Amino acid sequence: MKIILVSILVFVGFSSIKAQSLRTLIEQERPVIFSHRVALEPDWVENSLYSLEKSGEMGFMFHEIDVVESKDGVLYVLHDKTLDRTTSSTGAVKELASAYLDGVLLNGLEERLPRLEDFLAICQEKGFYLMLDVKEASLEKVMAKVKEFDMLERVVLLTFGKERSAEALELGERFLLSVLITEEEDFDYFLCKTEQPYYLAAYINKDGPIDLFEKARSLGLPTITDVLGAIDARAQNEGIAVYTEFLHKRKPSILVSDYPLQIKQVMSND
Repeated sequence: MKIILVSILVFVGFSSIKAQSLRTLIEQERPVIFSHRVALEPDWVENSLYSLEKSGEMGFMFHEIDVVESKDGVLYVLHDKTLDRTTSSTGAVKELASAYLDGVLLNGLEERLPRLEDFLAICQEKGFYLMLDVKEASLEKVMAKVKEFDMLERVVLLTFGKERSAEALELGERFLLSVLITEEEDFDYFLCKTEQPYYLAAYINKDGPIDLFEKARSLGLPTITDVLGAIDARAQNEGIAVYTEFLHKRKPSILVSDYPLQIKQVMSND
């Protein structure tokens, strides 16, 4: 009977998480941890369906991905502008047609270069959440595809320039939008640009002033940052206390790392 009860509780808990919007989830005290390019460890194949499925088997549901667009307007999940580093082929994605790209294999896997719709289908089915870093692709096209899979409430769209942020705001859809904050004046700028501040999130560089994180909280804005690069490297050399210190000082709503499982461990021990 106890086993059955535990199973029911786990199922109900998972279902309730699946039903929540990302904006609701980040209202909790603890940060939501996102993987970087779907890799739970740096040696995983980035931006791959294999890594997405494998992370799901490990109970990890939050992933940052990168989106690019082909010559004929098809959306793919890939970080670089070219195929050279991570695939069996070469060339700029925007100069290649989907008929060719669909045959390109990811390095280290017998997996074809995934389309965005392939990712969205799995995420929609399994209740995953996505952080979208859209490279040289139409935001309107990307978010239309997200809407097609009923995923608007389970994504956050990253923007790193005012023109790109304006493009996103003009779409008129309700989804969590990350805008880059580098100084206090940026808060006023973006809050004046939207009638729905509830859906704004402040992306503050990990090296940015602590005051910016505090200002965002005072305005009721969730914050996003990352520990990619030097901080992740320090944690590998000095121990996970590096993450603890970072989190306590900044208290972000969302954090991106190349070692998300280690940060989850920090949070479970805190």
